[in-house]
Amino acid sequence: MQRTLLAVVLTCPVAATALVAQQQPAVAGAQFDVVSIKPNKGDVPGGGMRMSPDGSQIMTNVTISQIMMGAAPEPVVEVAGLPDWTKTERYDINAKAPPGFHPTPEQRAEMMRNMIVERMKVAGHVEEVERTTFAMVLARSDGKLGPQLKKSTLDCSPGAAASRPPPSPSTASDDIMQRCGMRMGGGTIESGGMLLDTFVRSLRGFAGGLVNNRTGLEGYYALTLRFALPRLNADPSAAASDDAPSFFTALQEQLGLKLVPEKTKVKIFVVDHIERPTPD
Repeated sequence: MQRTLLAVVLTCPVAATALVAQQQPAVAGAQFDVVSIKPNKGDVPGGGMRMSPDGSQIMTNVTISQIMMGAAPEPVVEVAGLPDWTKTERYDINAKAPPGFHPTPEQRAEMMRNMIVERMKVAGHVEEVERTTFAMVLARSDGKLGPQLKKSTLDCSPGAAASRPPPSPSTASDDIMQRCGMRMGGGTIESGGMLLDTFVRSLRGFAGGLVNNRTGLEGYYALTLRFALPRLNADPSAAASDDAPSFFTALQEQLGLKLVPEKTKVKIFVVDHIERPTPD
């Protein structure tokens, strides 16, 4: 039976404004060809996600809450209403795109949404609320970029990039600059070619809020960003293990970009119903 995502009109407080009611078919548009979802029984909390140019996704040791923004019928910056198990139970997800498929960004979003809605029976609605966000802009008035941000020499259009696999955790740093896509981990973000709109979507956790690309830079860029990760439960008197700069400092010094706080009306997805995925 076909399931739907429902966006309903609500009576909301002043801080939230309901959006127009609409229905989103769970299986409308692009879909993954094969999807495998299995519980991860390991004790190590770290995980990762990789996306291939054809839209295939490999997600290792992730919580359902980490991927739930993809369930919304339109782009959102936050998900509310999730039960506790979505934040603690971890899964390995391998979602393969149809052979020879070269999806647009909109089709990739459809594939992710259809997988989540179909496998986890998700239903919910979208609301609009005010949040502190960040605008990513050029740090210099003359428009000069940082030493580690350059126009990519690669053809990273969906069709051309499909012939080269995206970087993985085992890819050598020199080889990453010959590949489209992004590798992120351990205080390092590297790419041989990616859109800055894609880059800013990965920065929310480091910035402390949604980041909007207002640089005006178009096309694909190669970049390397290295910064110090926040220390949790660290002895403040202990010396740092390296001299890596903070995220905000690294962004400005290495890439020639900076983040400017701003208040923005943003859309959030409120989950009304969700079920654990059936392992397969």
